[in-house]
Amino acid sequence: MIEWRNETEMTAFLLDYIPGHSLDKIQSEFKDRFGITLTKAQVGGFKSRYNIHQGTKGGQFQKGQVSWNKGKKMTPEQYAKCSRTMFKKGQQVHNHKEVGSERISVDGYVEIKVAEPNHWRLKHRLIYEQHYGIKLSSNDAIIFVDGNRLNLDIDNLERLSRSELVRLNQDGLRGDEAMNRSAIALAKLKAKLGEIKNREAK
Repeated sequence: MIEWRNETEMTAFLLDYIPGHSLDKIQSEFKDRFGITLTKAQVGGFKSRYNIHQGTKGGQFQKGQVSWNKGKKMTPEQYAKCSRTMFKKGQQVHNHKEVGSERISVDGYVEIKVAEPNHWRLKHRLIYEQHYGIKLSSNDAIIFVDGNRLNLDIDNLERLSRSELVRLNQDGLRGDEAMNRSAIALAKLKAKLGEIKNREAK
C-alpha cells in the first residue's frame, strides 16, 4: 500500500490545493488524481504538520476575505514541490470539451458547445435557426411534437410564442403525434383569440 505522506507528488499537490478548498473537494480531487480516499483526520493531520490554513468557511471564501497566502512568495523548495501540479499557461482542464461537443442537460435536452470557454446552446433551437435561416428570440419556444426531447428531426420541432405555449401547457400534449399537432394548432388559435379580445377591450 502506498504511504502517501512520503510521496513527493502527493505532498506537493496537497500543499498547493488545500488553501481555498473545502474538505469534500480536497478528498474528491485527491481520489481522482491518485486513487486514494483520505479521511478527514488525515487531511487535518497534514494541515497541522505543514501549518496550512484552509482559508474557507463552509468551503467558500467569504466576501472581503483575504487569502492567507496573499503577497507571500513560495520558497524554491515549495515551488519545486508544487510546480508539477500547477496549471501551465494554455493548459486545458482534464474535463475540457471541444466546440461541437454535445451533452444531455439535467432537464433531458441535448446541448451543444458553440464557443469557448464554456458557451453551450440548446441543440434543437440551433437546428431550427439553421434550417429556417432565422434568429430565435426569447419569446420563441421550440417544442417537440412527439414529446421526445432527443428527437431532433426538424419535422418534430414546432415554433410557438410564449403565449401560445401557455395555452398548450393548459391543455397538455396528448402523446399521439397527430393529436399533438391538433393540440398545438388549437393552442395557437386560443392565443390569437386572446390577443383579439385584449385589443378590443382597450
